[in-house]
Amino acid sequence: MLRRLTPLVLILFLLVPACRQTEPEPEIVEYPREGLFVPEPPPEYRAEGIRIATLNTFFLFDGYGDEGQADFPHKGNPEAARRHRARIAQVLRMIDADLVVLQEVENEEVLRRMVTEDLPDLNYEVHFVQGHDTFTGQDVAVLSRLPVEKIGRTEERVPVEGTDDTYGVSKNIWVRLYLGDLPATIIGVHFLAQPDDSRRKPRREAQAEVIRRLVERELAAGRAVAVLGDFNDYDDAIPDLNGHRPITRTLALVKAAGPGPDDDLYNVMAEVPQHDRFTVFYDADEDWQVEWPELAAIDHVLLSPRLRDRLREVHYVQAYDPRTVTDHFPIVVILAPR
Repeated sequence: MLRRLTPLVLILFLLVPACRQTEPEPEIVEYPREGLFVPEPPPEYRAEGIRIATLNTFFLFDGYGDEGQADFPHKGNPEAARRHRARIAQVLRMIDADLVVLQEVENEEVLRRMVTEDLPDLNYEVHFVQGHDTFTGQDVAVLSRLPVEKIGRTEERVPVEGTDDTYGVSKNIWVRLYLGDLPATIIGVHFLAQPDDSRRKPRREAQAEVIRRLVERELAAGRAVAVLGDFNDYDDAIPDLNGHRPITRTLALVKAAGPGPDDDLYNVMAEVPQHDRFTVFYDADEDWQVEWPELAAIDHVLLSPRLRDRLREVHYVQAYDPRTVTDHFPIVVILAPR
């Protein structure tokens, strides 16, 4: 979560597909347009296959009861929360993924209400496991129209470097299913926020180690793996739009999934040109303008080798004003079923 909270305004625009590219471009700071960010048209999928996506929903809450200690515009307001839910549903309808990992979800009930009232024709099943984030009350969940065999979450904790503490991932979920003929595990994550805060570095790296171990176990069991979500960190090997550099090893740890380089995970961000590599808006100067230097990539989709082999398209869907729906943008990948 890289954001400064501000009121939401309702305008929905939509985006062009990102271009396919197999190698990262040199690290440069070059803005693609003069002036302010302008949303682009919705994605046009060219390849047939299974669509997997991730989206941070910006407090998909219902406006009732205890909604944690964080502030957000629709907190404690059921009607404003309903309107926000409808806007998120519009984004989900636009990307039309077969499976989507959602972050910042309050509970299972708000998802069931969205599926029933806003997306009844998309045939989604809700998959939710209660987490332990007591400060924000947020969780990670999955909507899927693919049959899911099993769901769960990791409760593992590992030592925090330089301390006597241990730390885990309070917001995570995994689902096991078949992607076509391939047994697979989809892992959804939402890591500790503030990528540039050095005080949080050891804890976010501990979270990365927890997920790395989960990936290693799933790979050893013969399943392909995808890790999707809000990592709240930059990739050290692939520069985003503004060439942000991480102060942690978070992405590197998760990608180094097993004992050798042959099982490393692949960040699909390498498939799009640098000017498309952004997933979040942070209004650093608080002027309520979406300026190019305020865009970054902290949401990621990482694929194990067997899924990378099936990768057909990648779309960074920058298709709406991030001040009006959620300050994050979805990522959609298309995988061949066999």
